[in-house]
Amino acid sequence: MSFHALLSSPLGEILLTADALGLTGLYFTDQRDCPHLPGLAPASEIVSQPSAGIVRGRAARTLKAVRAGDAAAGELFPLETPGVGGVDHMQPAAMRLLQDDTPAGVLSVLEQTRRELDEYWCGERQVFDVPLDPQGTIFQKRVWQALLDVPCGATLSYGELGERAGLGAGHGRAVGTAVGSNPISIIIPCHRILARNGTLNGYGGGLGRKARLLEIEGFTICA
Repeated sequence: MSFHALLSSPLGEILLTADALGLTGLYFTDQRDCPHLPGLAPASEIVSQPSAGIVRGRAARTLKAVRAGDAAAGELFPLETPGVGGVDHMQPAAMRLLQDDTPAGVLSVLEQTRRELDEYWCGERQVFDVPLDPQGTIFQKRVWQALLDVPCGATLSYGELGERAGLGAGHGRAVGTAVGSNPISIIIPCHRILARNGTLNGYGGGLGRKARLLEIEGFTICA
């Protein structure tokens, strides 16, 4: 059985789901695939198009993520969304349980997730240790495991991710679908997957969030 909690974050409200084995979900509450639960108010606006967005007249999906310092002066396109990164004195995030009978073991998983995310926002954590229990097909879990092997500060294309998962070139579309179905955002780092040419492409939580997550990890977003 899954239990749920709402968590505040610099990138918006997050829904956490967990069971006795570990974290099963991490969703921004305005994601299209965020579960609808009792006690969870509907978002005022849903991110219905993961590749949508315009930044200074340019399609956001065509912007590139490069290592900080590699972008030429004048190329940067600062996204006009709330930022994080370098948050030195952020207060611990508030968390609200959605079930009063949340077992102690599940509460421990939720609290560990909250604590590790706080450290991540401040740039103090690159690897998450919270136990994970994502639910999916064997194929999806294979792709998600390959995502977990992409370290902080690195990116891969969808094709490269498929190769890391031991899949052939003909699985490109299925790999992309599995990445888009990732139930544990940030911790299973689908934000580190870019198009083959290095552009942002898409993200279930919106491209503004993908850009901010990459910036936390040392990337610069440029044309």
